[in-house]
Amino acid sequence: MMNLNTDQGITYSLSILQEVDYPEVLFWLGIKPLNFGDLHDLLANISNDRLITAIDDLQENYLISPIKQAGCFVLTKGGQELAHLITSLGVWGRQQMDENKGIDSVQVVMPDSLMNQKELLKYRSIVEQYI
Repeated sequence: MMNLNTDQGITYSLSILQEVDYPEVLFWLGIKPLNFGDLHDLLANISNDRLITAIDDLQENYLISPIKQAGCFVLTKGGQELAHLITSLGVWGRQQMDENKGIDSVQVVMPDSLMNQKELLKYRSIVEQYI
């Protein structure tokens, strides 16, 4: 569970990002609203209980809407903003890692909201390199 005893914006943001699975949950819900099963399928190596805890915590912090729309989890405006930042940070970090190793970074093509679940699953291993 997140420790949100902070008086600085960056510390608050980092407290969310340091939780192991939270950035990835926010990333996938930033692509499109997903039901529990589809979200769980996109998150490799996370238990049902851990995902439930992550969703509950992110709802308590107003990043995931507490109201399910058509059985799906939806990001709040703040959650959408953080999801965009997570994507940018992940891409920047990967590019820096590659550059520091003298490797040319590959061009990043991220999934989009028009993709179905099968297409999104193809991106899971790619996304793990960034988020």
